[in-house]
Amino acid sequence: MARVPAPVTVITTAVDGTPSGTTVSAFASLSIMPPMVVLALDNRGGMIDRVRTAGRIGVNILAAGQSDIALRFARRDLTDRFAGLAWHDDHGLPRIEGVAAWVRCDQLTFEPGGDHTIILGTVTAAQTGGVASLAYHLRQFQDLVPAPVP
Repeated sequence: MARVPAPVTVITTAVDGTPSGTTVSAFASLSIMPPMVVLALDNRGGMIDRVRTAGRIGVNILAAGQSDIALRFARRDLTDRFAGLAWHDDHGLPRIEGVAAWVRCDQLTFEPGGDHTIILGTVTAAQTGGVASLAYHLRQFQDLVPAPVP
């Protein structure tokens, strides 16, 4: 699967006002009507339990140059991943500054998927922030910058 380029997102939620997040590359658009996305979270981490409790998520689609943020939210030994990070509250969900796009999902459906849980999220709000995105391919981060239009 390393040969399949993947988007790089940070999925965020908040439980009792405490923000949490994790890096996810298993993310895709699912439906236009209604607008939906699909992602998968590892059952072995605590994030799936927090998302179930909150019942809603923010999807921070990372921009080119934000690989440090992807690595920060992938670390298991970091207790406060938001410390020193530019972010703000967006309708009760942590939204990272400077991302390529932001998606808020207030309705979630959970399905089993082996050692992961598949989450179907109905999109409540979406906003783009830039044109260049971050991808993960062959175990390396890649900045995806559109070619200039002739």
